[in-house]
Amino acid sequence: MRYTLRELIVRWVGVLSLLPMVFYKPAFAGDPQVETIRVITYNVQFLPGLASVKNKRLHPEYRAERIAEELSQFDIVGLQETFHGKYRGQIISQVKQLWEGKLQSVESPTPKGFFTSGGCLILSRLPITDSNSTVYANFSKPADHGLRADGFAAKGVIHARLARDSDSNERLDVFVTHLEARDDDLRPLQYAEMTTFIKERSDPRWPALIVGDMNTRGAKPFREDSESQYSKLVELLRKARPNCDLIDVWPYLKGDALGGTNEQESHEIGKRIDYLFVLNPPRPNAQLKPISVEVRLFQDPKVTALSDHNAVVAELEWHLP
Repeated sequence: MRYTLRELIVRWVGVLSLLPMVFYKPAFAGDPQVETIRVITYNVQFLPGLASVKNKRLHPEYRAERIAEELSQFDIVGLQETFHGKYRGQIISQVKQLWEGKLQSVESPTPKGFFTSGGCLILSRLPITDSNSTVYANFSKPADHGLRADGFAAKGVIHARLARDSDSNERLDVFVTHLEARDDDLRPLQYAEMTTFIKERSDPRWPALIVGDMNTRGAKPFREDSESQYSKLVELLRKARPNCDLIDVWPYLKGDALGGTNEQESHEIGKRIDYLFVLNPPRPNAQLKPISVEVRLFQDPKVTALSDHNAVVAELEWHLP
């Protein structure tokens, strides 16, 4: 069959118009190299020593057992306020048993001069290839805040570098923190310390998770206020890895829903102060795509709720390059 010059041009234009469909693959669409990971961040309130009488929930052994049962549903766990060594150990051992021994962990240190550790804990089903920690230099002191001062605990940031599996070269940096609760003016100083640590310890070629109780209001009015502490936190996190994409997972998927985490009656009341952030490197590097997020109340008839905070849980798709 013979074609005129005009017909040939029309046919080639049609073929060329299909090339983007052949060579362009939408981000996160149909990639066989995808692994779904389940993540939780949870302030569990196990205060140390004699201070444990101030726990808002009684029956600590029961709570630790029930919390371990809930944590066993996840792949990466970030806890805060595991100050009490006995119940921290109970949670670790029970989750390890429920995970059939496939557990690795990182705990906050207890440097000299502090009454207790920083209370943060990472539990992971995935192999941990490296870990680090730092203690905040800025914290509320007993002289100013008495027995409620944060300075009794070595609060800071803990870090774990996770491998996708034992044979993979792909990594994921996880950071867990618990920020200043008593002195609002000190919190931005801790933001700066945290982001410096993230910059030093994470690799911008790989995704990162930053989770924890940040004692920072994150509802819509604070997100829209350029002078709020939330805006300062986000600005500094972006500067930690300037070429990366920062995602606050809750509003990314839930929009302006409140997502309160410090009241057990409902996530539609209280303050949103517990966070799960994702830092994605520039493509074509591996990416984390949030696909679901919710606030879990973990209510319980024996103790009302398993802690005085709600947990934030999410599912993320880990896409290879």
